[in-house]
Amino acid sequence: MGKQNSNDDPLQHGKISRRLGSSSKRVKGNIARDRFAFDQAMQGNDCAMIREGGDFVVQKRDFFGNKVGEPTIFEVKTENSKLTEAQISRKRQLRGRYKIARY
Repeated sequence: MGKQNSNDDPLQHGKISRRLGSSSKRVKGNIARDRFAFDQAMQGNDCAMIREGGDFVVQKRDFFGNKVGEPTIFEVKTENSKLTEAQISRKRQLRGRYKIARY
């Protein structure tokens, strides 16, 4: 297979269909993460994403803005998606400070 000719692609769109075809699960996950961050901000908590597409670290704050308790790590999941092996081991390590939020 060599280079693609313009004859190979009758609509002449190239690879545009691959770029636009993001799955609905990925879109739902992005919406869920945004909702979680918004909900935490509305409650007055500090919410920071650890990495792209990953967990959040949430620090609770009282009425005066003082930190309350230890930071908690939240994993945001949609519907009935499963935890990976790494997430299960992380949950075991952190015990009460690792929580799962489902949207």
